[in-house]
Amino acid sequence: MESSSSMRQPSLCRVINRSDELLMPIPSDVAAKMWGVDKEPTNVLIETNDGRTFVVFISVSKGKFFLFNGWSDVVTHLRLTSSCLVILNPLYCTRFKLTYCVNGVSHTGFWTSLLSTSSYFTVRLFLNFC
Repeated sequence: MESSSSMRQPSLCRVINRSDELLMPIPSDVAAKMWGVDKEPTNVLIETNDGRTFVVFISVSKGKFFLFNGWSDVVTHLRLTSSCLVILNPLYCTRFKLTYCVNGVSHTGFWTSLLSTSSYFTVRLFLNFC
């Protein structure tokens, strides 16, 4: 598999809803960009800002990809709820750093806009270095 560390944009950026708290969908074009066609891994590692790393399994059903077993552990640990913005940035093709905003605010700043282009998003995130 090709390393995804060269990707500059987040591989997945989503405002989650209630069903995403148990099963997070990954758009097929995003999966193809990260892993190629029919080459998805069985699991990924998700790092959080507090230093925890979670093993999250990927489920494929009818050509659709989902973060499944282990994802709810991430959601519970970070206390993510509906309307949280979740951003998964690639560190490697099977390792991601998760950043999230609750009510538009994260530990490093706040987001002001979310622009959709296909299934990719541009997030305007202002960092607070104070």
